[in-house]
Amino acid sequence: MINKLFSTSLISAAAILMSACSSTPERPTWLDGADVNYPQNVYLTASGQAKTNSVADNRALANLAKIFEVSIADESIDFSEANISQSNVSGTTVRQVDNKQTLSRFVNTQAQQVLQGTSIVERWQDPVTGQQSSLAVMKKAPAAALFMQSIRAADEQTSAAVKYAEQQAPNPLIALSALESARERQITRLNDNNNLRVVTGNDINVEYSVETLTQMIKSRLAALSFATAATDEQALLSLQSGAAEVGVQLKDDSQYKLVLTLDKGAVEQRQAWYWLQGNVVLNVMDGTKSIANKRWPFKISAQSEQLLEQRLAVKLNKAMPGYVYQVLTPKM
Repeated sequence: MINKLFSTSLISAAAILMSACSSTPERPTWLDGADVNYPQNVYLTASGQAKTNSVADNRALANLAKIFEVSIADESIDFSEANISQSNVSGTTVRQVDNKQTLSRFVNTQAQQVLQGTSIVERWQDPVTGQQSSLAVMKKAPAAALFMQSIRAADEQTSAAVKYAEQQAPNPLIALSALESARERQITRLNDNNNLRVVTGNDINVEYSVETLTQMIKSRLAALSFATAATDEQALLSLQSGAAEVGVQLKDDSQYKLVLTLDKGAVEQRQAWYWLQGNVVLNVMDGTKSIANKRWPFKISAQSEQLLEQRLAVKLNKAMPGYVYQVLTPKM
């Protein structure tokens, strides 16, 4: 993942810095970790080894980048892997949705920016094996300042979004949108906090964590109710199931309505395969007024025309919770 993200920039950085690097005649201490010339309270360092200088430079830079590689949940709440449990409290059915989020590894934008200040400061060639070694160095202070600036900005934006959702949002969907934007911003902030801890050993406490904002969103979803309508009975069942997994209530007399339309093209036959393309369209209606809408393209194939509708139904059942969540938290 690191090589993919940084390959081009690492090669460029190595080329630019080649002439500025010094050679060390004796085996340098930085090959074993600490070096008095680059104290740990001032610098982050990493070394790389290869048969050539350019590859050793790239490996040193990549190894330094790995220090900022973090594992974090995907930015979207994945309702397709939700566990739904129901209980009865004082005659009222309570639905709890627990979501499994896929973990991914990456280096975020702020870390990429601080890595641009990385330098290859020394190289050494083993006189016996001929192997080249390079030392990459980055100053901690500028990196820490950038991470702290980003963290403070995230917290200010999140506080403003929560206040807006609670006091000013003109309808529930705009309130949910503000909270979802804040949740996504806090995911970035979580990465910055992890990076700050790498650089300084300390972090900054958070008022609205990703988990707190997720629970706020779920509580608001649970308080909402919707009537439902769809192109056909199978699509309606898929919509109702998806909405239930997201956690909203389904009531025929609700002020709001979720409307699912399947905009299908004509079935096409190409050699031994049949193809069906179109769009899934979701509208949120407040009376006769649409207050949110979103569409997603689909493309289904099968070796018999009769299987197309079946496969479309399977696709809808899997994707519908995510579709419902997206239309209820529209990007503003």
